[in-house]
Amino acid sequence: MPDGSESKHLPPDDDMTEVYSSYKSALFSLAYRMLGSVTDAEDIVQEAFLKLNQVSLHSIHHVKSYLWKVTTNLSIDFLRSARKRREVYVGSWLPEPIINGKGTDPADQVIANEELSIAFLHLLENLNPVERVVFLLREVYSYSYDEIAQLIGKSPDNSRKIQSRSKQKVGDLSPKEGGDRGKKEETVRDFIEAVQSNNIEKLLSILSDDFTIYSDGGGKAKANLRPIFGIERAVAFLMGVYRKIPSNLIFMEADVNGQPGMIMKADNQIFYVLAFQFDDDKLSALYNIVNPDKLKHLKKLK
Repeated sequence: MPDGSESKHLPPDDDMTEVYSSYKSALFSLAYRMLGSVTDAEDIVQEAFLKLNQVSLHSIHHVKSYLWKVTTNLSIDFLRSARKRREVYVGSWLPEPIINGKGTDPADQVIANEELSIAFLHLLENLNPVERVVFLLREVYSYSYDEIAQLIGKSPDNSRKIQSRSKQKVGDLSPKEGGDRGKKEETVRDFIEAVQSNNIEKLLSILSDDFTIYSDGGGKAKANLRPIFGIERAVAFLMGVYRKIPSNLIFMEADVNGQPGMIMKADNQIFYVLAFQFDDDKLSALYNIVNPDKLKHLKKLK
């Protein structure tokens, strides 16, 4: 299997330290995509290794295949329970961000090699846990339906039907957003300047007509409880909010999940993470993450 199960039979002298070092990044990559949470993904990976530690390495022909399947099933189980919590979540639920690969050690490697936008993860919330894992295994990891069936315990035909249903729900957003990186950075820079200078005309020129703002405070930080739809309402909201921002908070460009974004910080502490969805040379959505529980895994940026 590509990425998830291509592995080797471990020789007798291999120990758990080497296994952990070899596979933790790949496992984190899947768990984070499934859960949208850095901290929960780390817990899933740790639990997968604990399960491996309870069996003999020499009895497992493909260690990585074993770990991949355990991580898949743990993620499905966790997401089923998490979905119930998210149904009563205060306001919009957004993923935990990774800033410039500074969140965790395995996250460093994930973001260094792959794009994983907040927009894409947010879109995956439309899928149930099984649909989500089938979609990811097929679209991101290029698994065959036979391989997917082995991992989730369903037939290849059933896996194919699940994938077809998932793609209808998700639409055309690619797992890896294309476009000119430099142009995206310029657009984010223009956004910052327009908001700071109260330049409504400039702001209108870089936002799509259906521009939407999603805010996640989780009931622990002040944030809009519902999405703000439409360019006119969004611009009015942005201008109103900026006037209330404490003077010690500063805007900084940042890499958010492999895409140009922004952070707002004071005293080397991040208080806001802003991610964007790009539509050619315009911004079509803003994801404002202010829930402190979703930012505490980030290291202080200097």
